[in-house]
Amino acid sequence: MVMLGLKPEKILRSEFGGKVNDYINSQGGHYLDEWFANDNGGGQELIKEGDEQFTRLYGGGVISTEELQKLGITTKEIIFRLRTSIIELKEKTRLYQPVSLKLPDGWNYKYTILKKSEEVPLTIGYESIEYNGREVFAHCHILSPVK
Repeated sequence: MVMLGLKPEKILRSEFGGKVNDYINSQGGHYLDEWFANDNGGGQELIKEGDEQFTRLYGGGVISTEELQKLGITTKEIIFRLRTSIIELKEKTRLYQPVSLKLPDGWNYKYTILKKSEEVPLTIGYESIEYNGREVFAHCHILSPVK
């Protein structure tokens, strides 16, 4: 349950300024995302669906401002492509299976599984966006049920 239409609120955790989305859907599911990043950083999502709870930690970001300028793109454009990909792929991304999406104008989204343990249980994923064949955004994800 990733809710992208929400307007983030500012938060302060200790001395760290960040943003938060907190959403409860009509079926009682709960999604909380707190992140501490501008171009780079990370955060944590907490998700409740029925009787199951999950946490997903993530970190990473975009290439340097100088490199973005050389390519003629902005962080805002990259985040737009990220949001577009997540909305289009819905529950297929950032979870347990690899997925990719070819976007218009030379943009591509990809999520791969680096490691998956059924015993622990734990999934480590790598999310990236390429522009004209060059990686311009990357996030690593650690996904685990909360038990």
